Amino acid sequence: MRIIRAWLLRFGGLFRKERRERELAAEMESHLQMDIEDNLRAGMSSPEARRQALMKLGGIEQTKEIYRDRRGLPLFEILWQDLRFGARMLRKNPGFTAVVALTVALGCGRECGHFLRG
Repeated sequence: MRIIRAWLLRFGGLFRKERRERELAAEMESHLQMDIEDNLRAGMSSPEARRQALMKLGGIEQTKEIYRDRRGLPLFEILWQDLRFGARMLRKNPGFTAVVALTVALGCGRECGHFLRG
């Protein structure tokens, strides 16, 4: 049951990407600030405290990428990106879109005719 719930949460995350990105950025900044404050209390200078905190996190963007890879469903994300890109291209080229739609309609009509005749 946990596995199904985890997959459903990941799938739902595909549609709330902006909110999750904001939350992730806020959480990373929070961790960075806590580490900086710890380093300042340990007696480090402000620039050194920040540098050490950044080193401890292992790179903010790299950590974000690792999190994104683990939380999502890469196959669905890529499919969704491809579908959106295809829709944008079809909107930009209405003549091509008409030819594609006509070709698909003729192909489907022909196959349905063969199927119905037996």
